[in-house]
Amino acid sequence: MKSNHEWKEWGKVDPLYAVASWKDRDKSGRNPWTDEEFYALGKSDWEDFFAQWQQYGCDTRHCVEIGCGAGRLTKYIAGTFDRVSALDVSEDQINYARSKIDRPNIAFHITDGVAFPSVSDSVTAVFSAHVFQHFDSLSDVEHVFREAYRALSPGGTILVHLPIYSLPQSPLQPALRGMIAASKHVGTLKAGLSRKRGKLIMRGLACERPWLARRLEEMDFRNIEFRTFQVRSNQSWHDFVLAEKGPRDRLLRSI
Repeated sequence: MKSNHEWKEWGKVDPLYAVASWKDRDKSGRNPWTDEEFYALGKSDWEDFFAQWQQYGCDTRHCVEIGCGAGRLTKYIAGTFDRVSALDVSEDQINYARSKIDRPNIAFHITDGVAFPSVSDSVTAVFSAHVFQHFDSLSDVEHVFREAYRALSPGGTILVHLPIYSLPQSPLQPALRGMIAASKHVGTLKAGLSRKRGKLIMRGLACERPWLARRLEEMDFRNIEFRTFQVRSNQSWHDFVLAEKGPRDRLLRSI
């Protein structure tokens, strides 16, 4: 994915701020992250995130975390799941996480941003937070969800954070959708120019709810839920999608 470039660079420049991009908390800011504060933030957020997942239903045998970064959440995911496969495109982020987290049930993997280092039907849960929003395009979003579906065992579930919006029911909806598409196209052009100039960027990508629901249904996810809730750490609101991979007999009947 094109967005891999900047996240590899962020891992070199400021691995903590890249994961938790709060105002003035970068290395040159007035109040840069300390390791203690960074991982305490991860503990608080994971408790809020997993409470939602637990309510939905989650098998805690094996979790894949997409975009683990410096391990802000990974450290606590490993306290919930028997086994964790933590993925990231940045070798520097992975190395930072390894140096700070000593848990034998975590396997860190450097990936291409899409493919999971596991065979099909092998994991019981897939999680991601503050990652999909930085992908370069909706096709990237779709590719990673498809890979998550492939890796999940039947009955396995996902909890994925990404900004989600819904357009109002109005005759103007097609025009609004066209304006959003045009804005994304302009953003992509600007991002391409910034990359060529060597500028470090963070892209922002949101998904329309009906589009995402349709794509997940086409992949054969079921029991799709969208949840928006507030986290205690900074009182911000987060959008998540939860879904379940159908049982094997249903999958076989669909082939």
